Amino acid sequence: WCAPSSFTTSTWSQKVDAFKDYSIPIFLSEYGCTKTARTWEEIPTLYSDKMSPVYSGGLVYEYTKEGDAVQQKFGLVEVESDSEVTERPDFGTLKTALAKTDPPAGNGGAKSSGSPSKCPTKSPTWLVSDDKLPKMPENAKKFFKDGAGDGVGLKGPGSQDLGDESGGFATPGSGAPTATGSVTGSSTGSSSSSGTSAATAVRIPPFSFAPLVCGMVLLASSLLGGAMLL
Repeated sequence: WCAPSSFTTSTWSQKVDAFKDYSIPIFLSEYGCTKTARTWEEIPTLYSDKMSPVYSGGLVYEYTKEGDAVQQKFGLVEVESDSEVTERPDFGTLKTALAKTDPPAGNGGAKSSGSPSKCPTKSPTWLVSDDKLPKMPENAKKFFKDGAGDGVGLKGPGSQDLGDESGGFATPGSGAPTATGSVTGSSTGSSSSSGTSAATAVRIPPFSFAPLVCGMVLLASSLLGGAMLL
């Protein structure tokens, strides 16, 4: 949205239409013109009943002056140090625009039906043709059974592109919760629990008196120190 513009010219109306059936809160991320002077004329529309039933406000691009020479034009403030922040011109303009705009009344007309959103039809930019889920790869099953092992940290090739791919689609309803948790050295349970709920894998660790003793010592020391001061 770059002034002069409007709800329809900016295509914000299309954004609202695209998400009108969403059943979860969303907001407009990183709005603010990057081509001309920013007068923030879009703010009254963002908080009007044209958008408030779908969008819960938005975040301005961007708070701090950072990045390359182009990005630095759009910071609302410049952080000089941990305790010093300097307001830049856009900050005052934005503040004025917000002060002139009334917030939405009530819940802003938010949707309450909770109906699920529909997936787009398959296209060159949306390659999903149905709602089938892929089968879990065999190596992923091993992780659930035996754990992922030690983390490699920042060394080595990492794991993002490792492992095998799914070999097809899962049958609807084929998934089921399993109890695979275990406590090392415990004589009361194992990873082969026969429970049918994941909650059965939870183990309560044995109670230790060490924290209690430390707390009592600390309390006694504090009381003794206070008595000496009196």
